[in-house]
Amino acid sequence: MPPFLRFLTAFVLLASAGCSLAPFQAEPSSPPPRTPAAGSGPVISEPPPVISTLPAEPDVQGPAPSVPVPRERPKVAPATLSPASSALVNLAQTQRKKGDLPGAATSLDRALRIEPSNPLLWIEMGRLRMDQRNYSQAEAMGRKALAMSVGDSRTQASAWQLIADSLQARGKNPQAQEALDKANELSEK
Repeated sequence: MPPFLRFLTAFVLLASAGCSLAPFQAEPSSPPPRTPAAGSGPVISEPPPVISTLPAEPDVQGPAPSVPVPRERPKVAPATLSPASSALVNLAQTQRKKGDLPGAATSLDRALRIEPSNPLLWIEMGRLRMDQRNYSQAEAMGRKALAMSVGDSRTQASAWQLIADSLQARGKNPQAQEALDKANELSEK
């Protein structure tokens, strides 16, 4: 048999096998009824619960519903660097001062591989991006650090300061002032 006919035959067989499958059901069907085991006693079936589709009538005489008061986020310990990350950040800062921005980026990348969820490293990388005049990336890194430092007001203040600096560098002064106000508010806590 030629290869083309073998292919066509296999295709037809697979296509016809696919047609014999049950169609996809959008809603799961209810489980099959349980049949009692022999000698297990009487089967008592409970009617399904009634779900009302009518809206509940308001209680005119009852007290007004109370609005839940949002809880304050718990304070967390300030973020710290591990000894390895701290050494790499110190090296990156030295490289930045000497003008070796690519070397500093490499050092911070290594630190981020060690502690990818440390907001202090993202703030440090954002400061490096400011030195590289990549202000939008600096803001993104500040916002990432902000999201990672919930409850840590000192780290959040540093992140807002970075965001304010990046916005100001791009001439977005009203937004920069808002970010600076948030940084100052968090510094006071």
